[in-house]
Amino acid sequence: MENNKNWLKPPTNYTGSKDKLMSQLLQHFPSTEDVDLFYDVFAGGLSVSINTPYNNIVANDIITPLIQFYQNLKNNEVESEIAKILSHKIDKASAKEFSELRTKFNITKDPYLFFSLVSSCTNNLMRFNKKTEFNQTFGKRAINDNTIQKVRDYSTILKSKNIQFTNLTFTELLKLRSPTINDFVYMDPPYVGTEAGYNAFWSKNLEESLYDTLDELDRNGIRFAFSGVSIHKGVENPHMNRLSKYKIIELDYDYEKVARKKNAGKSQEILVINY
Repeated sequence: MENNKNWLKPPTNYTGSKDKLMSQLLQHFPSTEDVDLFYDVFAGGLSVSINTPYNNIVANDIITPLIQFYQNLKNNEVESEIAKILSHKIDKASAKEFSELRTKFNITKDPYLFFSLVSSCTNNLMRFNKKTEFNQTFGKRAINDNTIQKVRDYSTILKSKNIQFTNLTFTELLKLRSPTINDFVYMDPPYVGTEAGYNAFWSKNLEESLYDTLDELDRNGIRFAFSGVSIHKGVENPHMNRLSKYKIIELDYDYEKVARKKNAGKSQEILVINY
């Protein structure tokens, strides 16, 4: 895999986005010609699907408006999409406008409202409550020229690749679209012990089920790569014993530079592979 540092970044920030780790990830991913179909099971900001050289991709995420937004960028004319995006642009000085749009989105789940909210909220990081309502606070931010250029760049790559979007849980996806031994499955779930807002869609039961799924993929001879942490803010991942049978690769990423609190404790990002 090529070691290209000019990786595309998501149009908005996304917790756990892998654009800064792509060079390291691709060193360990199977070669393009050795993979029929690439599964990006927790697609999130889509930075892995966008930046991998794989052309045949299933990109999945449980957050419906996020997947709808990507589908629109792939299937529709980009300038038309940009016009729709800009029609919902929030003034970065208007907390009232943000609040009204957030209320409207939680009723309609409109993907353009969603994109505008994420572009204007605190740190541009999405957050949901237990009812899966968007509840992030106003960040005094707004869609700008840089945001629009990222949208254009994403649209260009999406149109060039054979990407099929799905909006399922990981168990539903792998049951309905069963991978074969010629495919490659990548999983980048919410990290254990993290406080990401999208963890409203996650639970301890799902966490346990995920490790069962990794073992099942391995038993069926299907290659997988799993992104996680061995330790987060000084707390060890309690599931490391379940991963120890596989190859564990420590990745180089300085969490202290992005930590909200100093001296928050060590974190170590890992990639787990079964091939």
